[in-house]
Amino acid sequence: MNGSIYNGTSALISFQKAIDVESNNVANVNTVGYKADTVSFSDLMYSKGIGMGVTMNDPIKNFGQGSLKETGLDYDFAISGEGFFTVVDPQDESVYYTRAGNFRKDENSDLVDVNGMHIMGVLPVVTGDIITSAHSKNIGSSIIEDDTTIISLNVFATDYTKTATTSGVSGTDYKSATSNITDIEALKTAYQSALLAYEKNIVPGTAASVHIDTVAYPLVTDASGNYRSEITINGIKYQQDFDTDVATTLNMLSDTINRAAGITSRVDTATGILTIESMIAGEKLTTSKAKVNDNSLAVTLVSTSAGSGSNLVDALYTRLQNLIQSNGGQIASVQTEITKTANATPPTLGRISLDLNALGISDNLVGNLENDNGDIYLTQNGGKFLVAKLAPVLFQYSSSLRPEGHNLYSTTSESGEPLFVAEKAEIINNYLEVSSVDLSEGLVNLMVWQKAFDANSKTITTSDEMLKTALALKNK
Repeated sequence: MNGSIYNGTSALISFQKAIDVESNNVANVNTVGYKADTVSFSDLMYSKGIGMGVTMNDPIKNFGQGSLKETGLDYDFAISGEGFFTVVDPQDESVYYTRAGNFRKDENSDLVDVNGMHIMGVLPVVTGDIITSAHSKNIGSSIIEDDTTIISLNVFATDYTKTATTSGVSGTDYKSATSNITDIEALKTAYQSALLAYEKNIVPGTAASVHIDTVAYPLVTDASGNYRSEITINGIKYQQDFDTDVATTLNMLSDTINRAAGITSRVDTATGILTIESMIAGEKLTTSKAKVNDNSLAVTLVSTSAGSGSNLVDALYTRLQNLIQSNGGQIASVQTEITKTANATPPTLGRISLDLNALGISDNLVGNLENDNGDIYLTQNGGKFLVAKLAPVLFQYSSSLRPEGHNLYSTTSESGEPLFVAEKAEIINNYLEVSSVDLSEGLVNLMVWQKAFDANSKTITTSDEMLKTALALKNK
């Protein structure tokens, strides 16, 4: 009879604990990122085939995927798959892990959770210039990503349209202020195209060069004093009638050619050689139908256009930089680069800042947040700046993590150290992972364990009555 009392008592204690655990689950049915505790029981030791009761095992966290709920909030993040965000307590630098991605930007523009813990991520290396308020024109913005790195490249320029002037002299690279601006825009378009091609095929590529043709014009008129010079470039015919003398006529022909965007020409009046050159590396010229009066002239190819990959991008940038600066403008280039964490290694993490000024990128841009599977960008004025990468970490035994409250977990000797495994998780912005509590299952468990509690209390009262009866018989 004492055994049945012990059995019933162990059951009352175990089922009370189980109800405590399940009631905590039910209480957290709306807690972001909450993971339900799973309850299990074990029988106790036996004596001569008779069991000695029951015990509730330590609860185990079920880290299965919870449902994702769209919130539309910029600083909400959800992990679809396995893994945890890493956060650090700013008070004592203690490191914790969480599935709750309801973050916010604090007064220092740091990304923090609802507890004020700093969100940690892989930080970029920033190189280049600082974009200032004077840089109002976006020249190019590109995200270049391969297996090992992510690079955000942004190029801005000041407003060169207000300061552009004429350049060159008649017959030699002569450009009006309007032509110079048109050339800059043509180079800008070519640079953007080269960046796009480089994004798709990240290689050094071939060396860059420009297309150059020459035509030797005669230095005398015909017997009648006529000298009408012609040439067709990229399908456009340029023509100049005789004016004053042959040298002046050729200079005027060259000046007419120089009005075309992305083309420059010069003439040597001592030899009559007209040189036509593309200002844009990798862009071919088609020069044909050169003649004086009705006499055709030969077109000589000096160099062909070539270039691809980073070589072409760099060559176009240098030409663009020189042209903008020669027209009174300034150009600035800033690059942020993240080296990707190798699989199954601990990531090197730092505090995520959403302040472009603090990162040394800009002194005036604020930026709107964008996320691409954990790559965090701030975008504004056509630029896209890489500021951090969220790197969810995994543990060998996640169920052995220690719950600390506030949706936080800490490591234990059994959980192992945090490791990054890229293919195990996807980071989704504007979503949150909701609680994994199954309310219907939780309520059923509460009722079952309540009934079990009631039944075992009955075993105790029954054993007690039997004990009283036995004692009464003994006293007679």
